[in-house]
Amino acid sequence: MDARVWEEVELKDLPVGRKLVGSGWVFKVKRNADRSVERFKARIVAKGYSQVKGLDYDETFAPVIRYDSLRLIIALALHLGLDMSQADIKSAFLNGDLNKEAWIMPPPGIGLDGKVLRLLKSLYGLKQALLAWFERLSSALTELGFLSCSFDPCVFISPDYNIIIVVYVDDITIVGRKSDVRKVCQYLTKHFTVTIKEGLSYLLGIEILYTATSLELRQTQYITNILTRFGMENSRPVSTPVDSKAPLVKADESEPAYEKQLYQQMIGFLMYLVTCTHPDLGFVVSFLSRFCSHPLLCYHTAVKRVFRYLTETRSNSLVYARRSSMDIPLLVTGYSDADYASCRDTRRSVSGYTFLLNGCAISWLSKKQNSVLTSTTESEYMALATTAQQALWYINRLSQLGFTIPVELKADNTSSINVAENPINNPKTKHIDVCYHFTREHLICKSFTLSYVSTGKNLADIMTKGRPSVLHNRHTRGLGLTE
Repeated sequence: MDARVWEEVELKDLPVGRKLVGSGWVFKVKRNADRSVERFKARIVAKGYSQVKGLDYDETFAPVIRYDSLRLIIALALHLGLDMSQADIKSAFLNGDLNKEAWIMPPPGIGLDGKVLRLLKSLYGLKQALLAWFERLSSALTELGFLSCSFDPCVFISPDYNIIIVVYVDDITIVGRKSDVRKVCQYLTKHFTVTIKEGLSYLLGIEILYTATSLELRQTQYITNILTRFGMENSRPVSTPVDSKAPLVKADESEPAYEKQLYQQMIGFLMYLVTCTHPDLGFVVSFLSRFCSHPLLCYHTAVKRVFRYLTETRSNSLVYARRSSMDIPLLVTGYSDADYASCRDTRRSVSGYTFLLNGCAISWLSKKQNSVLTSTTESEYMALATTAQQALWYINRLSQLGFTIPVELKADNTSSINVAENPINNPKTKHIDVCYHFTREHLICKSFTLSYVSTGKNLADIMTKGRPSVLHNRHTRGLGLTE
């Protein structure tokens, strides 16, 4: 591997009409999960904003792992007793190959006056750097016999090694038997400078803790940081993130927006929590994000309540249980729910679902439906179609990973279940769009099963509405979110 990143060229030899890309230094303190200093980093970066599309680069997009894929693989690894290791690629982006010439100005302080640099490798800050690195890594893994999964191009599997590799930019997680993991790591060291850490400790901003019976995902330090950032660290805690007795409605937009940028920042930080480890915030953050374009004081009060809830629950973790017995079969369970016409402005309903693998939460969703419906049955049936699509996605991804695992869907509305199970046209449902009969088709094919669950045990309930403290706590515990 060519270790050179650039070559020095006299300024007069710069191709005619070629625009130089600026460069500079970025200094960073890399910290561990407990905020202790791991190391200090200094990095030369290109000022990619000055690049010209078509001249300096073509494509820039590169995929990243879906968080529900990551949670699924972690849950599978624990149930199957597989080892998980992290591979840290040193200066990962410098391994990428460029398909177009790139010229940069020398960074200050390295004494190259009168010269410019022609890049031989990708550099941090270049628009195409992420894609170049992903293609380089994909090429190396393909040579070893790994295949990229169609359901998620950042998940690589190898039938020869029985290994799963998960890629998020330069954060690489390797799952498999210890001896197989060791072989793959030895191969990677031939192509890259790699540091291997056995076990997971801190991944994508998520703290990972091992106990004798489980693995826990939490973001305690992240929550502490954002509470401090917005001056909420000493606020009075509350037991639920939304006041179920005081539903918000869209305010009069003739009133001036109140601290719009601050509101958007607060919602952005909360969205990251929902994406990673906090399904209990799914509904309220989805709801409050509707007002980002014109937030008023009442919305600020509502989002601050979410932060007050976090002061009480900052140490909560998503718990993934280890395998307790070989006799326990794997089972994916999906819960579906809808809150009919709950949006008081548009009268649209809210859909929600949660999926668990052997009691461990792996995905969740809260979303306002696309159209106004005329009954609770219709809104629940539409929510069920969304849940069924996610269920089929799990069936396909598990099949690619080499597993045939039954999927069971649960809903708390018997009328919607009857519509899904009965292929005979009903005058009350003949106007429902064909796409929402997706559930019925796959029930006939026996792709999954569908059964009734009471509202009190429906774990998707908190994805559709604010609930009183007792119900909210029951559902969060059911999702495996515990202190």
